[in-house]
Amino acid sequence: MDLAAADFTAFFRAIHGDPPFPWQQRLVDQLAAEDEWPDVLDLPTGSGKTAALDAAVFHMALRFECPARTALRIALVVDRRLVVDDAYERATKIERVLDKPACAPEAERWVVVEVARRLQRLAGDGEPPLVACRLRGGAPLESDWARTPTQPTILCSTVDQVGSRLLFRGYGVSDRMKPVHAGLFGKHSLILLDEAHLSEPFRQTLDAVREIGGADVRTVLLSATPGVKAERSFGLGSGDYADPELKRRLEVPKRAKLSVVCSSPGDAFVRAARETAERLQGEGVSAPAIGIVVNRVGLAREIFEKLRIREEETGSDTVLLIGRSRAVGRDRIVERLGPFRTGQSRKPITSPLAGEGRGQCQLSQVPGDPHAGHLFVVATQCLEVGVDLDLDGLVTQAASFDALRQRFGRLNRAGRPVPAIGVILAIAEDIAKNADDPVYGDRIAETWKTLQQLARDNEVDFGIKALDGNLREVDADVTALAALGTCVATLMPAYVDLWSQTSPAPSADPDVGLFLHGVERASVGVSFVWRSDITTDDLVAGRDLTRLLQLVPPRAAEMVEVPLWSARAWLGRSRNRELLASISDVAERGAGEAADEIGGSGRPAFRWAGADDPRTARVSPDALRPGDVLVVPADYGGCDEFGWAPTSNRQVADPASDDQVQRVTDVADAVARPLRSRRHAVRVARDVVELDTEWDRLREIIGDEGLSGRELVDRLLSALPTELSPESTAENEDDSRLRVVREPLEALLQASERSIVAEFPYADGRSGGVVLVAPRGVREPGPIDRAQPGGAPATEDDRLSRTAGKPVPIDAHTGHVVANVSRFVQVLGAPDARVANDLKLAAFLHDAGKADPRFQNLLSGGDPWNRPDGSAMAKSGRPSPKGAWERAGLPKGWRHEALSVRMAQAHPRFAEAHDPALVLWLIGTHHGFGRPFFGFVDSHEGGSSHEGLYACLGVEHWRLASEPGPQSMAFDLDGADWPAMYEQLRQRYGTWGLAHLEAVLRLADHRASESEQRDD
Repeated sequence: MDLAAADFTAFFRAIHGDPPFPWQQRLVDQLAAEDEWPDVLDLPTGSGKTAALDAAVFHMALRFECPARTALRIALVVDRRLVVDDAYERATKIERVLDKPACAPEAERWVVVEVARRLQRLAGDGEPPLVACRLRGGAPLESDWARTPTQPTILCSTVDQVGSRLLFRGYGVSDRMKPVHAGLFGKHSLILLDEAHLSEPFRQTLDAVREIGGADVRTVLLSATPGVKAERSFGLGSGDYADPELKRRLEVPKRAKLSVVCSSPGDAFVRAARETAERLQGEGVSAPAIGIVVNRVGLAREIFEKLRIREEETGSDTVLLIGRSRAVGRDRIVERLGPFRTGQSRKPITSPLAGEGRGQCQLSQVPGDPHAGHLFVVATQCLEVGVDLDLDGLVTQAASFDALRQRFGRLNRAGRPVPAIGVILAIAEDIAKNADDPVYGDRIAETWKTLQQLARDNEVDFGIKALDGNLREVDADVTALAALGTCVATLMPAYVDLWSQTSPAPSADPDVGLFLHGVERASVGVSFVWRSDITTDDLVAGRDLTRLLQLVPPRAAEMVEVPLWSARAWLGRSRNRELLASISDVAERGAGEAADEIGGSGRPAFRWAGADDPRTARVSPDALRPGDVLVVPADYGGCDEFGWAPTSNRQVADPASDDQVQRVTDVADAVARPLRSRRHAVRVARDVVELDTEWDRLREIIGDEGLSGRELVDRLLSALPTELSPESTAENEDDSRLRVVREPLEALLQASERSIVAEFPYADGRSGGVVLVAPRGVREPGPIDRAQPGGAPATEDDRLSRTAGKPVPIDAHTGHVVANVSRFVQVLGAPDARVANDLKLAAFLHDAGKADPRFQNLLSGGDPWNRPDGSAMAKSGRPSPKGAWERAGLPKGWRHEALSVRMAQAHPRFAEAHDPALVLWLIGTHHGFGRPFFGFVDSHEGGSSHEGLYACLGVEHWRLASEPGPQSMAFDLDGADWPAMYEQLRQRYGTWGLAHLEAVLRLADHRASESEQRDD
């Protein structure tokens, strides 16, 4: 069926229920005609910039037969830690409609069906037409956000997460997967950089990687702030100004009163917020929503605590939004704010934060109280970008002009016929003569001067049309009032050379943070995870927590990212409460110097980088590095339902102190809940169960060594009450905890296979608790949540690489991988058929090294008498027992792919290679090692121990014996050793082009192994 640009209107209406704005259809018309994006989408806030996602998806469908003319991966990037992520919600709405076209309105269903069909052709059988994902950082082995190199994907993320991946240094990504992420971002990608003036260093870095490394990544700047210049700009046209909906949004007045605060800023903001709410109610706005936006987390928390003191007596509600929060908590807040999204009916009913100990609160009118029914939304800079809220009132701290403009974009965003009241409070020290704010520098003071020039009767109208007119009248240069830029580091070719080396990373490794935020901003932070079954004693004693975390790995949704200096100060028990509270939600100049404030004896944390990574170990505060994932006991405090709280939940060194530590809620089980259909792990330990009256009985059962995993589950369930008491309620803490214990145990009874594995990773052995695992998940209704895949990629985990649901011969596995590669290159339309053939040849030869007799012994448990008869095996049907590697006689660090390189050179089909170096490189790096060095020595290399192997493979023994493998500096291909060959290939295919070719083969291997895991 034909699909034309004019059909975009029907597609848009099918998804969102309304037609697109004129500019949105005009953008699709331009893309269809030119296959070229403008450099800048210069659009005011509230005009629907995130519809660029819809346009990109539709353009992908138009060009599905030639992906080189479009983008398969669309990343909307914002230099903010998103809270109410409007872009992600929009992306998931598109994903849902395309996944079930039959649910689309009948009149437009045909266009949804056709777009879904075309995207499905790209994705492949068994894959969704489109995947939407919030790309969060810090979770090793949780990296399968794009399952194939042809999967249409929308990613919503930050500069740190996208930028670090593009530069081969993905924060929280294992060294083995870094080239895959870089290759996917560096080919067939579109980056929509929202509020680009905030991310100038990253924009320049994107320009550099295209020029230096040949990255195929298109950048489009989205900006509601004047001053972003580009050759090809796209903005509103005459039709947009005539559109009734847009006209209301552009012309609605937003008057803001100016005021200076000389002391007690927290009290001043609370007073202004209550007065604003009272004024709005006096003008007929029922249950108004008031935003209070400030520049520091500490001040936001102070205001929040003061406002919610009267919640119960007034019936109002107060919400705290900070970017440094756990995703699982943010999602609950999003639900509470649903009625206040743009275009939603205003039914201000809130729900409690489940499991966080707060009572239910309805926004209802309380007779006689002028503040009754208000919603106060206290926030930091995270509210400025990517947050679709339609507020009735706004009280904001003075900031740079662009920041204020963004904040007022959330005030009466839909242009409703109601008064919109604003207040701008300037703290006196921020507008003093020599003020130098860590985020805004002198721009707060300069902006304040301009606002006073614009003010009439001490008020400034921040309505879009009115403000633009007033700025022209006073001839104000708003670009000089924007947030401070930073000195941009020059990206040199040598830096790209170093970053592209991922295995191992070179000792001279430039900090990618300099090229994401500039040299004056703080580098990326670290991510904290709180676990209740890890104790301070575990860390002090230096216990190895690797096995426990391998069984229940940290997930991105349970993490809070904080600046490196803040993490060091908090773990170091800094007594400087002002320092701990001064954190901002955006990068700050010179913030790293604050790390020197660490005082007292530091508390350790456990760094998690994956089970096989040497970085996984206990660390002290001064040993932290950017991008670290740090697991700490829940008893450390430091986080509440709203996010990072380093001062309110501090661990106190003096036991006699009156301060109390608020235990952090362990959300690991809640985060892993959507992943059960792939893998399900249940922790039964005292500090997880938190049922003191039940624990003694449970521990006695766990201690019975005669019970199998399945029997253990049955006995544990029988020891727990089968029903809750009749008087139980949601507020009953014991009943709530009982649900937490029973429900996941009952789910294990639906394990996809009979065996349930019982592991005892706690320090006290069986008496410490048990982790019960259904390795292949449980049977549950509904679709798998693809946004958070449950297992590690096969080339990332060596155990998965050699284990499947049943034994798999090398020939069978190779056939699966070749078939996947063939489909990928057919869909991608490789510009050179010779490259496509070399990819298929590499797939055919990639696992030949597994035929080594020693590896075959490993697959049989280290016992040659247990080796399966017939063909050499790629995977066994069971995990290798402990000690099998040593019994098989394999050297430490041995890699089968290195032997595959040697064997490929002697194989008769190797003569088909158009580029022999490329074929060997793809074979040698298909597990992420050897980029550009391997780290093992094989004393059997070139010996006679493989004679029978070589003979059965039809390979001449003398040729293999005389050729060193790629792990040896004596390796030679046309005069080049392995590292030199790598440099030649990078010059030939480009740094990112080569990484993308590697990703094609590795993702083909992932999907083949995944199907073999499912095959019983």
